[in-house]
Parts: sequence; C-alpha cells; structure tokens
Amino acid sequence: AMAPVERRMWLRLLAPDDAADLVQEAPAEDRAELLTLLDPATRREVTGLLAYAEDQAGGLMNPHYARLRPDMSVAEAIAYLHRFAREHRDAVYYAYVLDAEARLLGTASFRELFAADPGQPITDVMRADPVTVPEHLDQEEVSKIFASHHFLALPVVDDEGRMKGVVTLDDVVDVVREE
Repeated sequence: AMAPVERRMWLRLLAPDDAADLVQEAPAEDRAELLTLLDPATRREVTGLLAYAEDQAGGLMNPHYARLRPDMSVAEAIAYLHRFAREHRDAVYYAYVLDAEARLLGTASFRELFAADPGQPITDVMRADPVTVPEHLDQEEVSKIFASHHFLALPVVDDEGRMKGVVTLDDVVDVVREE
C-alpha cells in the first residue's frame, strides 16, 4: 500500500533473508515488482534464497556472514571483522574459516580471536569440524540442532561442504512460534 519510493526504502533496509520472506508473502503478481526495487547485488541474493523452500535451512539463512581465510593472522582477522561489523551488525555472531572453494574448514569465536596472539594464524585458533546444517534440511530439524547445541548461529552448507549462509537463533525462534 506504500508509495513506490517508500516501498523501495523499507525493502532495502531488510536483510536479504527478510526481504526474501517479504517477497514470498506478497501476492504472486507483486513479487517481480518488489524484486526490481532492490539493488542488483541484493536482488541476486534474494533470488537465490527464493530458490529454496521457505521451510528449509536455505530458505531461512542469511547469505551475509564473516569469512576468514585459514592463512590470515589473528590481527588481520580482527581488522577485517571490525570493518565487516560496521556494515553487517546483524550478521556477526561467529567468523567462518573457508578454503579457496568456499568449503567450511572451521569457526572462530570473537572471544577466541581477542584472547589469541595477534601473529597467530587463524588455523591455530579456529575450531575444526563445526556443527553445520545442510541447505535442504527441514526447519523443524534445524530448530532441534539449535536446541541441542545452544549456538547463536549455524552455518548452512551444500552437499560438498561449501558454505551458503547462516541461520540465526532469532530466525529459528520465529519458525518455532509459527509452528
């Protein structure tokens, strides 16, 4: 019901996963027009999220997350995370260590990073073999994983272990309320 300028402003304030939820809830005849209100990069992210069923981990995830390279030093990682957090405050829970093919190698908590020696490599600080969520896992199963591990966010991976995004606890709480 808003004017197009207002609609664009409000839609662009949403995180990609929330924008995808809004587009899914809109009448079918309005969806294409809503997507045109997004900038090209966000439109690609939202379109990618819309490819998943809304009750799958991929449909819940946010594609913005803090990525670290295994060869970074702790000091480089902290500097990067400081810049990342300015733009993506709502996406900073953990840092995810990825190889060149975007496969998830491990996670690093901010507490571990701040306590580590600045010259130490990320591979010495990260936790290998993190708990992950397959991208097509049903949302109820995702909520069970959250309940058993007590994390604030969980990485979503494809069949090859490539990271796709992050499901946060607040998204799962919304799912549980709906269920």
